[in-house]
Amino acid sequence: MNTDIKKLYDAEPDSPLYVAINRVLVRNDPNLMRMMKQASSKMCLATALTPGFKGFDLMKQLGACPMGMRWGASTDMGEQLSHIWIDQITYWDSVEAHENFHETFEDVVVDTCAKCGDVLLEGPEEPVFRVVHSDLPKLVSMNQWLKKNAAGQTRGYAVDSGETVTVMATHRVRPGKEAEFEAGEIATMDMLKESPGMLGFQILKRIGLSTLGSGHATVESMLDDLKDSSGSKLQRTAEVWEGYTLPAEYLVMVEWESLGYAQGNMPHVNVKPELLFIHGPQVLNNCLHMPNVRMADSMFREETYREILTTSAMAAPNGSVTGTR
Repeated sequence: MNTDIKKLYDAEPDSPLYVAINRVLVRNDPNLMRMMKQASSKMCLATALTPGFKGFDLMKQLGACPMGMRWGASTDMGEQLSHIWIDQITYWDSVEAHENFHETFEDVVVDTCAKCGDVLLEGPEEPVFRVVHSDLPKLVSMNQWLKKNAAGQTRGYAVDSGETVTVMATHRVRPGKEAEFEAGEIATMDMLKESPGMLGFQILKRIGLSTLGSGHATVESMLDDLKDSSGSKLQRTAEVWEGYTLPAEYLVMVEWESLGYAQGNMPHVNVKPELLFIHGPQVLNNCLHMPNVRMADSMFREETYREILTTSAMAAPNGSVTGTR
């Protein structure tokens, strides 16, 4: 069967923001936070200076959810896991803006990755996503929230507990069932918001892969860089759209006030009847395998993207996010 990947990529709806998630599997080192801050300080500045950058969240794996008979998993395995996943999530106003960052500052990225080489086991890999649906509030302090409440401006904001965690669930969906899956997942998450401690959620669909973001460049450009790094630029081996995936891959992110709330209430999607009768037929039945579910917390973040997505949703007639590529 011949599939025109570029045609499928071009047919994807426009998104208000595009999301690049740089994933690495690293040794679970107690000094990881300090190490990453030291290594990435220059890269963070370069990213912030790039036109089109709209915020980030650096997330560290805590554990895995024991779904689908994965009884060896636990949502808090910090001391048991030899290696953990780190997700550097960045938000951009276009796919081109993200790629321009790598073309302009790839030397900074390579230098940063080299400093983390001692703890790196797998990656980097940087898939690119569009936003299907976003309902993530911007987190503020209690004092800030009270001021907004007094002014009647609390929509799109929530109090930061200082203990928030995020459930990150990867789904691979049967071809032709994407729309039913998306509708079922949105309906499930909207109902799950009634559970104590749930702050919000976001649904992303993978539409490509950044090869430079994945640390992969053409052999010729690497040789040129070795000869003279003063003016040469590393070249991507493929365009972002060539990483479009079939079957479709979705990432569902659910944010909770604390690990306890996530542990106690995330399972409602599979045990609470009114949720299960939607989540089962429309979500799980349209997946090719049980979702892979990880628990993560944020190491540090900048939440401009949440304000943009909230504004986009409020402006849309049906409350969904829309935008231009």
